[in-house]
Amino acid sequence: MRFGLFGGARTDPGEQASDSRIYTDYIEYICEAERLGFHSVFLVEHHFTGFGQVSATLNFLTYLAAKTTTMRLGTAVLVLPWHNPALLAEQAATLDLLSNGRFDFGVGKGYRWGEFHGFCIPMQEAEERYQETLAFLRT
Repeated sequence: MRFGLFGGARTDPGEQASDSRIYTDYIEYICEAERLGFHSVFLVEHHFTGFGQVSATLNFLTYLAAKTTTMRLGTAVLVLPWHNPALLAEQAATLDLLSNGRFDFGVGKGYRWGEFHGFCIPMQEAEERYQETLAFLRT
């Protein structure tokens, strides 16, 4: 049996820690999990939440690729309708190369109205945008 982590760096209500401190603590947590033999870490993508979720998931995972050596690094999930397909493909490929093939690319179409609203993307376009981006990524 293998064990992994899921989630993202975030603040708790009323917490006064700086964003930098929250990220540093989360990185240390992941590095310790690797030392303890954990197999993987899967990070979420959320925006406009107000409680510090990881929004630049691929950037964060690329940093983790340099800090870890054995852990699988994954997205759970990247919301395709919010991303430029070509740029996303380049970023994912770069992460996979820099991690020596440890990247697991989980994708989805999103479900939070507030996040679509924040990107000025009508939520009713989610399925079409998802399918279009997925087709592009598969080529």
